[in-house]
Parts: sequence; C-alpha cells; structure tokens
Amino acid sequence: MSDLGAHLDDLRDRGLYRRMRVVAGPQGPRVLLDGRPVLLLCSNNYLGLADHPRVREAAAEAAMRYGAGAGASR
Repeated sequence: MSDLGAHLDDLRDRGLYRRMRVVAGPQGPRVLLDGRPVLLLCSNNYLGLADHPRVREAAAEAAMRYGAGAGASR
C-alpha cells in the first residue's frame, strides 16, 4: 500500500492528481461549481430546455404511457 501512497503523492506533486469538483444547484445551465456561479456547458441540459414546460409535460406523458426506468445494454 505504501507504493500506492507514494504514487498518489507523486501525482499530487506534479499537479496531475484528479480532484473531484462539486457541482450544486438545480438542473440547468447555471450552477454552482465549488461554490462559484458558472455556466455549465458540459451537461445534457446546457440550453436549459429540460425545464421548458412543454418538454416536462411530454416527458411526464411518455412516462405514464411507457413507464420509466434506466435502460442498459447486456
């Protein structure tokens, strides 16, 4: 385990250690990133269309008609 710790320390020293950033707030194009307001362009909702009333209504109707669940490949 000490080899792993040394390797992680080396990555940190070289600025290569991946730090998980905290994204907070309701879904949408504007969120808090590490406590600062930002425009989030890396989500599936960067235009904010998921919050549009017609999109929400259509999604609710589809869920009632077809059900809802996570799809996955085999």
